[in-house]
Amino acid sequence: MEEKDYRLVLIGNTQVGLMGLKEIFEELKSQRGKPEADLKQMLVEKAGKKNYIPNSVKGEYEKALFREFRKFLGEKVEEEKSGFLEVAILGPGCYSCNKLEQDVMAVLSETGIQAALNHISDPKLMAQYGILPTPALIINGKVKSAGRVPSKSMIKKWLEEEKG
Repeated sequence: MEEKDYRLVLIGNTQVGLMGLKEIFEELKSQRGKPEADLKQMLVEKAGKKNYIPNSVKGEYEKALFREFRKFLGEKVEEEKSGFLEVAILGPGCYSCNKLEQDVMAVLSETGIQAALNHISDPKLMAQYGILPTPALIINGKVKSAGRVPSKSMIKKWLEEEKG
């Protein structure tokens, strides 16, 4: 079975799933001496062959893809900070996973905290996080809980800590 090359990338304030980035990055690795503007243009052009990239946000995609390319090359890259928290729930869709997702949505609704919430159930995407017990709650890239459903008060505390 062919391995899917799928990656979540922060584009502006939205996490977007993009296909084929590893292949594109491998192809452009030899071009790293080119001017940044040229690399950004090539990244968007090549990514646009497998992904829908709206013209109105091409600049955001250029910035995000170039950031991901630099990470791929092993360069230290400062993460883009958005006004939103990035919240991920890892789990195959079992009762506990769905309960955690509902509890997180309830806390976000009650507090008015803005967040991009993703429930990741694809085993290959879950494996990228290196966490075995599910459900898992990840906020801004930090594992807050794994293998259990935390209380709503704990979820609220973690969201508020990450919000700053």
